[in-house]
Amino acid sequence: MDAGLDTLRKKVLADFTSLPYNNPKKADDFFMKFGVGNTISDLDQPFERFIYYEFLLDTLMNSDFEKYQNIHKGIPFYFLAWLAFDFRNYEKALYYIDSAISEDIKNAEKEPFKLPASNFLLLNPEKQVASRTIQIICLTLEEEISRFNSISKSSELSPKLFIDKFVLDLIKKPENRTIISAFYVFLLEYSERQKEIKMRSSEGGSIAPFILHLFSGALIFESILKYLYPYKKKKIPNQTIGEIFHNSSFLQIYPPNIPTYADSILNISNEALDNSLFTAFSTTAKIRNTAGHNLVWDNTIFSETEKYQILFQQEVNAILYLVVNNF
Repeated sequence: MDAGLDTLRKKVLADFTSLPYNNPKKADDFFMKFGVGNTISDLDQPFERFIYYEFLLDTLMNSDFEKYQNIHKGIPFYFLAWLAFDFRNYEKALYYIDSAISEDIKNAEKEPFKLPASNFLLLNPEKQVASRTIQIICLTLEEEISRFNSISKSSELSPKLFIDKFVLDLIKKPENRTIISAFYVFLLEYSERQKEIKMRSSEGGSIAPFILHLFSGALIFESILKYLYPYKKKKIPNQTIGEIFHNSSFLQIYPPNIPTYADSILNISNEALDNSLFTAFSTTAKIRNTAGHNLVWDNTIFSETEKYQILFQQEVNAILYLVVNNF
């Protein structure tokens, strides 16, 4: 081990030994002392800073697991999330911000949902050191909502209404926060996948990243449906999208006979001919049931970005139709 790193490790462990178990303020002071933070205005070695925080937490966990579990870790989790956003690992970013919220719920003296980590998912940049990152999510969400309003005609959804109607309804339970985190990841990863399609070899290549991304969008849609329509008759859980589409409560709002199966991803794309609710729900259900069983499809499906864009937007439409009609 590098001599400087070994010296730092000894200092960290010496302070950690004397750190009280249940004092969030002293835990915050500890992580402020040994953390490396992040820069507010510009990117500055986010990956290296991220690795340092994970090394720090790993060192503490291996030193005294019980104390590690009990001390407040909101600050390092918050910075891990922010740093992961900076080097575009969105899954880690949302995982760690969700962990920071859990720490706030467990340890904070103030109302936990008014603290920075929760405000991150609520897309509130005020009094946030990570405001530039939140603004990126806000811009992406605003663009999709604006596009959705233009095609749905009757919708007047806004980012604020999205937060007030949808996010606030789900954020208080860890299992439901996952839906919010996953949706933000789904939106942000789209531009990454678009770049990969444009840059890949003229001979093609794996389409797994695009299939998995679209599958995640369909899974978010299914998760929201199961949150809204958890049971069939006699409290028997709905297991599939098809079962939900036949649920009597669902049919009070939505049309019947929505198709849920297709032979291929190409056929799903070719049948997505409009932006109606029926087409959005059908397209997304078909992706869930087709992409969920096979990663191997015709390599030319995503030879250009147009088909991928159509499928992504259909999934966003399906999710936003649920938000507009159910929340």
